[in-house]
Amino acid sequence: MLYKVLENSGLKSLLAGIMSGYELIGPKKLDRAIHDFSVIKDPSEIDLSYKKTTVPPAKKLLFPPSETLINYKLGEKISVTPVIDARQRVLFGVSAWDLNGMNFLDRIFSSDYPDSNYIARREKLIVIGYDAEPSETNFALSMGAEYASKGFDLFISNLGSRNFIRIATATGNSIINSFSNATEASHDDFVAYNRFMRNYRKKFTAIADMDQFGESYEATYNNNALWDKLAKNCFSCGSCNLVCPTCFCFNVRDDMMLNLKEGLKSREWDSCMMPEYGLVAGGHNFRSTRANRLKQRYRCKLKTFTEKFETYSCVGCGRCVEACLAKINIYEDISSIKKEVNV
Repeated sequence: MLYKVLENSGLKSLLAGIMSGYELIGPKKLDRAIHDFSVIKDPSEIDLSYKKTTVPPAKKLLFPPSETLINYKLGEKISVTPVIDARQRVLFGVSAWDLNGMNFLDRIFSSDYPDSNYIARREKLIVIGYDAEPSETNFALSMGAEYASKGFDLFISNLGSRNFIRIATATGNSIINSFSNATEASHDDFVAYNRFMRNYRKKFTAIADMDQFGESYEATYNNNALWDKLAKNCFSCGSCNLVCPTCFCFNVRDDMMLNLKEGLKSREWDSCMMPEYGLVAGGHNFRSTRANRLKQRYRCKLKTFTEKFETYSCVGCGRCVEACLAKINIYEDISSIKKEVNV
């Protein structure tokens, strides 16, 4: 890891330089309340004051909501053509929790059954992180996701008049050297950065008590009354899954053209919170109740992957809390589960 500092006045030049050679995706203010990551045509469009976006930017680029996987033709011979839309782009200004969400997806799509579409996009994506302001529902600090230690080429922290930049890859170093006049970080810069991070962590006001949560979860697993209570208002709409940086479930479908000689196979995001998700042949549904689906979602987010990857598959972004029509709050439910055990 290399460390440099760049004056605020040099950030616009850095962005302009990046745009001269790459397609730049960054946070843009769409109206008074909404930010989204989209293609940037001018550095002035970048708005780093954002606290949240509805959809996680890295997931949207690497694992699109809907995509064609293959085209095929039927005839004397069957021809199958993979469809992989991968081009080099720069994702700029992504927060630490969304970056950690991307790191989780990297492991999901590269282990067990490697996904060629995801991997091709990931290999071409240059990532520049930024310490964004947390929203009031953001509990990334509790999940250990408020700081990113990997997965990026550059990571920028604004110290006031200057930016502290962590350089993690040769590509990131090349971008800094080519498009900025950044200088080596001094001892005083490191002191200022450590002070910044201490103050930054104090901005996370939402808290989830994760101490020994796995044991509490198992102790309440068969407490049907508790799970019925937690899930009683759920609409089974799937909003929590659709805005989550780490949800990776999808459905695959085949569409045949009218000539019956051509077709395509595509996939689209799916949600384990929807009743149809657990429906199998014969009409059996192994997750037929709201309580069962919510319980499984919390297992997936807060326990399963601590056993497989030694990490949570929740980064504490708080999007699910804000997207839920029934006002189901995951960090409040964590407290409820723990209280049930620690009475």
